[in-house]
Amino acid sequence: MPAVNVCLWNIQNFGQQLGRYDGRGFYNDLRNRFLSRFVAQHDIDVLMVQEVVPGAQPALADLVTKLNALYTRPDWAYSFCASAIRNDAVNVVTTNADLIDRTGARSECLGVVWRTQSTRFTMVPAVHQVGRATTTGVASPLNISQLGRPTGITDPLRQYFGATGGFTRDGVYPWEPGGTGGLVRAAAWPRLEYPRTSLFDARRPYWSQSRRPAYVVVQLAGGGRTLCPIAAYHAPSNAQLAAWGAFMSGLARELYVVDGVDGTGQPTPALTPVLANAGFFGGDFNYAVSQATWPSDYRYFVDQRGQTGDTGAFQATTPPPTAATTARRTTVQIVTGIFHNQPINSTNTDDYLRYKIDLGFHRQVADIASIRVDLLPEIMANPTGVYDDALVRTEAWMAFVETQIANPFYPYPQRLDPTGPQYRKPKKVGRRTVYTWVPTVCGAWGGTFVDWAETRRQFAAHNITDARRAAEYFHIFVSDHLPLVATINF
Repeated sequence: MPAVNVCLWNIQNFGQQLGRYDGRGFYNDLRNRFLSRFVAQHDIDVLMVQEVVPGAQPALADLVTKLNALYTRPDWAYSFCASAIRNDAVNVVTTNADLIDRTGARSECLGVVWRTQSTRFTMVPAVHQVGRATTTGVASPLNISQLGRPTGITDPLRQYFGATGGFTRDGVYPWEPGGTGGLVRAAAWPRLEYPRTSLFDARRPYWSQSRRPAYVVVQLAGGGRTLCPIAAYHAPSNAQLAAWGAFMSGLARELYVVDGVDGTGQPTPALTPVLANAGFFGGDFNYAVSQATWPSDYRYFVDQRGQTGDTGAFQATTPPPTAATTARRTTVQIVTGIFHNQPINSTNTDDYLRYKIDLGFHRQVADIASIRVDLLPEIMANPTGVYDDALVRTEAWMAFVETQIANPFYPYPQRLDPTGPQYRKPKKVGRRTVYTWVPTVCGAWGGTFVDWAETRRQFAAHNITDARRAAEYFHIFVSDHLPLVATINF
């Protein structure tokens, strides 16, 4: 049975370049060495990335170069696009100029890396070319999600919203109130709004300047040539706004239907859309839910299809709501405490896993299996030495850092502490300037190495023997999120 493997991954600030040491997982060559081998190890065909920085084109191109070097058929390509609609004057997104990456206090894009010459699937070009940058000579497949089920404010005083119609397998459009005896089929999918990311915005969804899902459509090469949407979404970080993001994204049109394609494989949005019997939709929802309320908090994803306002898209979930707490956690940290300053030094990789916020949803009517890939034990096992190069190159970079510290002509005051390199950071206190030593290389949530020398030794030997070093490597040099992988059989 042929299969296509899809990965959704929040790779923190992918493509960012920092200053002197650039060690918080943003050093693109080191990170891409790991990512390329992960993709090859798990036979990934399509990689959808959240948290792509606006200037990520060189990093994406480098990742494609490294992937092509690992395959006998070098056919990898990339594309990325901004994440939000520019302003309310944009009624339909048709060009890159209609999108912006700045939402609230940060800028962010969404990207895809895929194989272009597979015999098992074809990537459908985007309805409109909205990609900010794409591999030369290749059409961007990225679309920005704009339409969804009808919604409305159900309580203006509290600004609650609700869906006003469902969906059935017999139809291809949403339903809305009207007619005799209940709901009738709507003429078209309406615009779908999303919550903004700034705490200063009102707690309601907006059309523009809100992060929304980006998606691609894969045409599977089976007898039915099924169209399979793959979408990635990054919700706001604030828990209240994130909850709205989870609700709104569960109403997205791509959970139900996608545009058909013509005889040449080009999208045909003017025609009746095609029912999506396969698909994978997910990302970083930033909304950690308890066992008791999961999956009801994502009811528009998981509930049965129908014509009433409380029905959903009938999706299966990854990680499943019945899984143990540790099996549902998808972020990795190396420190704990309310101030993120207490190092974790456990022998159990589960103790480094944190929030349950990265989720994947797939069609229950399709033959799809999806998992959360726990890369900490995989790094420790290092099957067939797949991560040797990434670990050894990282250690070589750490050795270079030491030579910079030992260089008396290097312009920054710094030292090598047992936990890693540090520099003197100035801070104004009244009229005085106070200097403190702070880590130069540290993780996204703070924290650095518990033993710099031992970490270097294990990396150089490409033999990670304890959970702390595996967590250090992953959290500092790769990402603070685990990937979700789906296998679509057809």
